[in-house]
Formats: sequence, C-alpha cells, structure tokens
Amino acid sequence: MSVQFVTNTKGEKTGVLVPFKEWDALNKEHEELIHKLQEAELSLRYKQAFTDAKLFEQGKLKTHPIGELLDEL
Repeated sequence: MSVQFVTNTKGEKTGVLVPFKEWDALNKEHEELIHKLQEAELSLRYKQAFTDAKLFEQGKLKTHPIGELLDEL
C-alpha cells in the first residue's frame, strides 16, 4: 500500500493520503466484513431462538404475556 502521511510543523502525523484504488478496495473489503458480521449475528439470533424454543417445549423457559412485552416498548 502506498500511503503518504501528512505532518504538521512539529512532525506529528495529522492525516494520511491513500490512492483512490486502494481506498476503494479497502472500502469494499470493509463492506464485505460488515455483511459477514451481520450474517453471523443473524445466525446467532436464529440459533438462540431455536434454543429458546426447545427450552420452552421442555418447560425450562417461562414465557411472558404479550401485554408485558408491549408495555416494555
């Protein structure tokens, strides 16, 4: 990666210049990672839902009346 750093008069880095092609590639990679994380989170939610359903069927998980849930909103 051919980045350039911008420094102030004290020599402290204050910015960075990244060639557009590399910036675009980084953004695409970032978007793909975000998408994978969202898919993983959704998968975990589904797994938890099925686990909860099994526990409910076994009588190990109590349910709440819909009124209570709506009151929390």
